[in-house]
Amino acid sequence: MENFSKYLPTEEMRAEFEQYKALTTEEERAAFQEKRANRVADMPETEREKYISASMKGLDATIETAENLLAVHKLGAISEAISLSYIAKTYFGKSKEWLYQRLNGYKVNGKPAQFTPQEQKQFANALADIGTKLEKTSLNFR
Repeated sequence: MENFSKYLPTEEMRAEFEQYKALTTEEERAAFQEKRANRVADMPETEREKYISASMKGLDATIETAENLLAVHKLGAISEAISLSYIAKTYFGKSKEWLYQRLNGYKVNGKPAQFTPQEQKQFANALADIGTKLEKTSLNFR
């Protein structure tokens, strides 16, 4: 089984996920979800709160990973037109490898590298700044 502990923080959640993956019809999935919802509803309040808290932790990790993947997708062909090395050095004071690790989710110390929310904003601002510079430069050739 792949390591989904970041997204499914408890052993119980990982086991449920494996069970869910094995289901083949919408009816099976609906029955599974109903059974799971009933089980959670029947939990003692403290246990249910822990389960919900763990679920939220997993959802937050999933959203963060998805946002980073979207950032790579949003770059598209532009990554071939601009120097990511320049962006890394000029706007972050880092190496191009550092930037590539975050854009591509490469593993660093056993964990996928990701932008922090601040770094993601900084990257967006860097692209906007470069866009402004390109626009101003293009005016020189009109």
